[in-house]
Amino acid sequence: MRKGLMDKITIFVDGAIAGARNTGIAAVARTADGCFLGWLSRQRPRMTNNEAEYEATLLGLSLAGQLGAEVVEIVSDSEVVVRQMKGWSRVNSARLKPLHQQTCRTVANFKRVLFTHVPRDQNRLADALAAEALCGRLVKMQTRRGR
Repeated sequence: MRKGLMDKITIFVDGAIAGARNTGIAAVARTADGCFLGWLSRQRPRMTNNEAEYEATLLGLSLAGQLGAEVVEIVSDSEVVVRQMKGWSRVNSARLKPLHQQTCRTVANFKRVLFTHVPRDQNRLADALAAEALCGRLVKMQTRRGR
């Protein structure tokens, strides 16, 4: 492994929608032993919940890239995204196909990307940051690369 790259990081991602105006997305990076490496949130235009979950996944992969990760675990409470990215479910939605393709292209930049589904209550921080971003309250934690 090249100097400065992390062995494996876990990125918790979530998207939040409400009303007709905006969407919030968030990603939280942690080491294998649970230390926070950084987090990002963004407010986005209105979209479907599944689109927001894909956008959050892309934000998480971007964060992993900024941190120099080679192996990434994306943890999401979206069964749709996780099942589609694992190849267990087809992408039938015309609106999701471009996001799925973009996510697949981004995944190819890493040595390995794992997708894990968790219940919403195990994704609380990403959920809270996405809800804050939905309201325009963005939080960015300065990321730290390496250990």
